Amino acid sequence: MSVPENKYLPPLVSMNKLRQHVDCKSSLNETNLNIGGYIRISTQKDSQLTSIENQKKYLREWADVNGYNISRFYIDMKSGAYTYLRNEMSQLREDIKNAKIRGIVSKEISRTSRDIMDILELKRSLADYGAFFLSIKEGYDSRTDDDEFLLVIHAGLAQKERKVTASRVKITQILKAKEGKTNVPSPAYGYRLSEDKQHITVDRETSKIYKLIIEKFLLGWGQLKICKWLNQQGIPAKRSEKWCTNSIKTILSNPVYLGITIYNATTLTRNSQGKQKRLVRPQEDWIIRENTHEPLISTEDYNKIQEIMKQRKEQDKKQWSCEKKYLLSGFLYCDVCNCKIFGYKTVSKDRITKTGEPYTFYSYVDQNRYGTCNTKTKYWNMKRLDAIVLGEIKNFFKDTSLIEERIKAKQYLYNRDLSYEKEKLEIIKGQIEKIDNAIRKQQEAYENDAISISEYKTRMNELRESKKKAANEIQGFEERLKNSDAPQEIFFKIKDKVMSMIENLENLDHETLDLLLKKLVKRILVKQDYTIFIEYTFDE
Repeated sequence: MSVPENKYLPPLVSMNKLRQHVDCKSSLNETNLNIGGYIRISTQKDSQLTSIENQKKYLREWADVNGYNISRFYIDMKSGAYTYLRNEMSQLREDIKNAKIRGIVSKEISRTSRDIMDILELKRSLADYGAFFLSIKEGYDSRTDDDEFLLVIHAGLAQKERKVTASRVKITQILKAKEGKTNVPSPAYGYRLSEDKQHITVDRETSKIYKLIIEKFLLGWGQLKICKWLNQQGIPAKRSEKWCTNSIKTILSNPVYLGITIYNATTLTRNSQGKQKRLVRPQEDWIIRENTHEPLISTEDYNKIQEIMKQRKEQDKKQWSCEKKYLLSGFLYCDVCNCKIFGYKTVSKDRITKTGEPYTFYSYVDQNRYGTCNTKTKYWNMKRLDAIVLGEIKNFFKDTSLIEERIKAKQYLYNRDLSYEKEKLEIIKGQIEKIDNAIRKQQEAYENDAISISEYKTRMNELRESKKKAANEIQGFEERLKNSDAPQEIFFKIKDKVMSMIENLENLDHETLDLLLKKLVKRILVKQDYTIFIEYTFDE
């Protein structure tokens, strides 16, 4: 809502873009106001879901008795998370901003949040738009709580209740962990919860898959190869249909398969905005219990797997550097199945470099990950394929008319009459004149004792800062106008630069080449015999 026009406006209003204040108290005597009913439950258990309908009836009855109209219910299924983390609460704020509702009501303050600062922020953000917050249990109305004393008291009690509840749950979980019981709602792959939900037991079906993964890894298979094999066999992962390397890595490194339970190893903390961050606790705080369930792997095999993973990681770091990158990653596609082709490296067990290191081959590979291609895995030498693609691009652009046509198609980016800069320059100069007039008026007001010295200093500092900013903008526009070239000169400059880059493609650094390819190439179809077909970005 903008400030209404008036014949006389003080500088503080005329010189600033201020929004008109709407006092939430103005709605105290209004009836049949449209408000939102806010409901939050912690879980999706049946008892909690039933609570939603009960709360709706409760809020509707209260609204009818007190002369309000609940136009919509906002329902979040979250624990005591901060309000900005809840989708429906975000929608509620948006509806307040757009004046669809004038306020919100909840059964109790703890339903909105269990954090003092979070509740205060909610109340104040509503008040910014003349809206209010009501809580039935506490009989709280934000319109009558000017100093927010009552809200702090109620919010403090809700926060204390949250801390006590969390502490009570934590103690219960620690006692369970010390007794060798589980606290996880979903056990690791290969296990399931016992009937009493207190322990984990071996899952007959998934444990067989776990043992197959271990067996193949010990035979020398990599994580990617295991993923590909599982997906081809149609074996679903724990949380999705397809396996990924991270899920394999988690299975290979998890000590739970030794029959060990580890609890209290990490903790979640929140910053002032309520964002969560997981941190590792000191190891002396960890609760470690052995023989809490049947192991699926021997200690010897587990340690062997960890050593293999460690060696492979160190080997990767040693043999791979940021200077060696796959130029065509993201562009290459198989001409048979249209699937992406990825960069790949192979370490030779036989060939040795002059420095005594194993020789490494870099290539592109169609891994046929999901078994959809009708051909076997295909490899292309990286250096050879890069050279073929760059050569094809250079040959394609021998016809300079293509470059000229492309540059002309974008001439609106550089062929301008600079009228915008000239017009903007005059506007800023006019602003400086207004600022100078405002400075003179402030000086006159101070000399006539119309304003105090502190008001004078504050306002003068604001005006001087505005004038300095405007002066810098004028300098920038004047430099732009002074150094501008004619459109025809710009065209030839751009053309010469692009042609020079294309003629020297093989000598460009990786970053420049990557940027150029993204501008020119949409994708590259490649056959097993190195035949390629390039789809350019301007073919459409």
